[in-house]
Amino acid sequence: MKKTVVLLACAGMFGSLVSWNQTTVNAENNQEMTSEMPEANKENRTLIITAKGKITGSMVPYYEKNDIPNFKTGYLDFHYESHNMGFVDGDNSYLTIELPSEFATIAKQEAFKRNISGRVQRKGILGDRWFEYRQSDIVVHGTQITFKVPRELWIGHGEVISDVTINYGAVQREFPIRLIPNNYNGYVFTAALRRSMAPWDPIQNPILGSNSSKWESSYTSAYM
Repeated sequence: MKKTVVLLACAGMFGSLVSWNQTTVNAENNQEMTSEMPEANKENRTLIITAKGKITGSMVPYYEKNDIPNFKTGYLDFHYESHNMGFVDGDNSYLTIELPSEFATIAKQEAFKRNISGRVQRKGILGDRWFEYRQSDIVVHGTQITFKVPRELWIGHGEVISDVTINYGAVQREFPIRLIPNNYNGYVFTAALRRSMAPWDPIQNPILGSNSSKWESSYTSAYM
């Protein structure tokens, strides 16, 4: 019965979504990432029936003994995917990565945000383009890093895929002391995707729900 009601609601919206898309899809290619949808669309609607998020990652500890040219160390790389069923009509979403508490000091440094880069792909009626994150799309709040995702328009199945790189070695290189303590149980990172229409703040309370996922590094030190 629940599926029938949801499907009828989705079907009722489909005609207006397709009509709206015809007037916006061409303009979308020329718009910046954070203004993907027209401001006139004030009635954004979101209904997520099922959601599954997963984060994977890798860590290259920072080599602090000698400065070796072209030897890249001190990196965190993450890959996040979210697969949802339902519909999203022009809603913004935010991907938040929660760093372990050991990264609190290095995340406070001014150079930390500058050394975060990545890209995001949202799949839906508007296509599956990749967008590079700009510095204005990234917010560092304590040990939480939040990335703004382009507005979504999809019905049935939608995906958000993101790749993020943190060059913490470039920040550590500026200081004579270690900024990241060891964790002998391994470092745990958590990610979650939240949409604007959800009844929670994506920055203050991002780690909730089935779009959340954790990844644990096998390294117990951020240095080698």
